[in-house]
Amino acid sequence: MNKFIRRAFNKIEKLSTSEFKTLVRFLGSENELMGYVFEKIDIGILVTNDLGRVLNCNAAAKRLIPISRALNEGTSLSYALSDQDIANFMLKALNTVGDEQGEEKEFSYQHGERVRTILISVSAFTSELDPVFEQDTGNRLIYFIRDISEEKRQQSRLHRSESLASLTTVAAGVAHEIKNPLASIGIHLQLLQKAFERKESLTMEDASRYLKVIDEEIERLNAIVVDFLFAVRPMDVRLRLENVNDVINDVLNFVTHELEQHGIKIERNLEEFLPKLRLDENLLKQALLNIIKNAMNALEVSGGVLAVSTKLLGDHVALTIHDNGIGMDEATLSKIFEPYFTTKPSGSGLGLTMVFKVVKEHSGEISVSSKLGEGTTFTITLPVPTSERLALEAAQTP
Repeated sequence: MNKFIRRAFNKIEKLSTSEFKTLVRFLGSENELMGYVFEKIDIGILVTNDLGRVLNCNAAAKRLIPISRALNEGTSLSYALSDQDIANFMLKALNTVGDEQGEEKEFSYQHGERVRTILISVSAFTSELDPVFEQDTGNRLIYFIRDISEEKRQQSRLHRSESLASLTTVAAGVAHEIKNPLASIGIHLQLLQKAFERKESLTMEDASRYLKVIDEEIERLNAIVVDFLFAVRPMDVRLRLENVNDVINDVLNFVTHELEQHGIKIERNLEEFLPKLRLDENLLKQALLNIIKNAMNALEVSGGVLAVSTKLLGDHVALTIHDNGIGMDEATLSKIFEPYFTTKPSGSGLGLTMVFKVVKEHSGEISVSSKLGEGTTFTITLPVPTSERLALEAAQTP
């Protein structure tokens, strides 16, 4: 609450008529300004009480939310909303009034000839003042509605562009990979033909050494095709609000025994009270396991330390995995996310490609720094949802 208003309110019984008029004029001026901003802002704002009755609603909210009845003061949300999915989300949020955690969700609906996508986030608010009216708890639910249609279209265009570039890289990798097994199959078919021409007939024993190689190369080709499909096929991502530290601890607990067998020590430095993030727990665990497996290979000879940390950095949470292993040179570092690139004799070259895809599906970023003989650091930054940012800001406000 404004400090001036708080002081005036505490002393209201002692105010003179002139001072009282000044206070009313000040409040009127502030209310007029806030009303102007409230109506002109592009973000829709809808305020209800804990019974779902509209207390205030700006023009943007009326424009962005599909409604069958006018969102006037006192109107029930269940009566006014025409989209069932949006109605279910907003009405369900009424049960969270007073909770610290907010929620947000995207919705798409037909608007004229185009599809409109909106992001609705919810924040609970309780007034510091006593309720003015009887049976009013003072609890409020504030819905923020943002039109993200253009953002989604741009993301879609960018994703298609990135997918095409990625597909080109993967296709080039596949073309390179299948050359060797195809050449080997061709050579052994020729050898088999020549052997047949020499003897006119072959026993199974004579032919088996050629057929065995051909069979192995066919299996290799099949594995390449399977890997290719994995690299280009969209992931089935199911994002939910999760505690990233819990996910990390689950992964580290799972690999602790194996790391200890290799003489690797785990250091955890996970910041407490991080906001929840929108994660697919299973996919993120797979990505972290891939990074940790890479670190194990780098630390296999001399043991060493695997350090995992998390930290809140503004609107993002940074997840860092560092090992003090053999490190990488610049040439290797520049290619590690490319499909089919591997420094391991038996590696598929798709482990870190999968990590990159998972991070991108979480709208995050991943970077790597490394020096030969000093170790490697993977840093994943994941965005904090709007609802969680609002909750953090509310908690930090004195």
